[in-house]
Amino acid sequence: MRSFISRMVRRSAVVLGVGSLMVVTACSGQTGPGASSTAASPTAGTAADGCVTDYAAGRDYFPDKSEVKYAKNFSLTYHDSYQVVTVEQPAPGQPGEKYVFYRCGTPVPELTGDLAGAQAVSVPIKSLFSGSTTHLPLLDELGQLSVLKGVTDGTYVTNPEVRRMIAEKQVIQYASNQAADSEVVISSRPDVVLTEGTDDPAYPVIRQAGIAVVANSEWLEQDPLGRAEWIKFVGALTGQEAQATKVFDQIELDYQNVAAKAKEAGAPVTVLPGQMYQGNWWMPAGDLYVANLIADANGTYGWSDVRQNSSLMLSLEDVLAKSRDADVWIMTEDVKTLEDVAKSDPRYAEFKAFQQGNVWSNNAKVTPEGGNDYWERGVTRPDLVLADMVKILHPDALPDREFEFYRQVTR
Repeated sequence: MRSFISRMVRRSAVVLGVGSLMVVTACSGQTGPGASSTAASPTAGTAADGCVTDYAAGRDYFPDKSEVKYAKNFSLTYHDSYQVVTVEQPAPGQPGEKYVFYRCGTPVPELTGDLAGAQAVSVPIKSLFSGSTTHLPLLDELGQLSVLKGVTDGTYVTNPEVRRMIAEKQVIQYASNQAADSEVVISSRPDVVLTEGTDDPAYPVIRQAGIAVVANSEWLEQDPLGRAEWIKFVGALTGQEAQATKVFDQIELDYQNVAAKAKEAGAPVTVLPGQMYQGNWWMPAGDLYVANLIADANGTYGWSDVRQNSSLMLSLEDVLAKSRDADVWIMTEDVKTLEDVAKSDPRYAEFKAFQQGNVWSNNAKVTPEGGNDYWERGVTRPDLVLADMVKILHPDALPDREFEFYRQVTR
């Protein structure tokens, strides 16, 4: 398991096969602060916690069904007592995986055909180990932080409640040296280990011990709303399809409203995204996540017309040649002052945005340990990220907006 900080570095730069059958049983009546419900709306023969008390074949135990509209990397299909969740790419270069989430108290479905060997998980779950800080706001928005029992490394967590839970040993840390400790996980027996969308040698061992390892690879989505829509994936685990849909629908509406205001604000503003990293400038191609945010904020940049699914590896000279006169520079680096920027590379002072003091970084909310709320909550709340970007590019479009994630880098 990669550490949380490696997750952040990978996002800045780039902005396992199915195991044997495993059955995990759990019923949860727990809720966290702000939850509107503990599980799906109960049906006949179903308790309030989502567990079936009087199973009847042919009855629909998923009255609230999620519809995936933007995400491309996962899908949900419903059957009477279970749902099939497909993750097309659990990690880069890895084959797709299918999971069967069946309602607690119903029989384990017969897994044959393309479901043979799929992991079967009883839902709603009551305990989860999280492989990434990006999972935490999903649980928080659903009011389900109480199911969180483990994080890989709490150093970079920004959520105050989760930080408290870690400090009070309610949530353990299960990774050291950037890898999951299978012994710690197995001895803790969580219902599910939710991956961060990368591979880890410990996962097969954990699966063989009867613990479900389920991939959350939202970072491979290039549509900002597609990443946020993974709240429906987590809602399927916690039995909160209705709440997940309600939360996402509001995020979608707010995002679209902000994008509409940006479009009405006038001509697109030229943007310089990113900075040098290990000798290269990783510039997002025009189809990637950052490019979509810039476009929706009514901005443009020198490589917005490049159509490919990976970032461009450029030299600083390449970037200066094409974006020297960009109006706004939006960085993803924890810099405090323009002097800090110039110290990292004196050539940065050649950019017009630097000279005019129009440099911004996504480090408005950073913990003393280095956790950044942008990398945690920003994935679930693209509406807030977009509003920040619109405020930067078109200040008059959102005159009363206060920044959530970005701050201006000053002298």
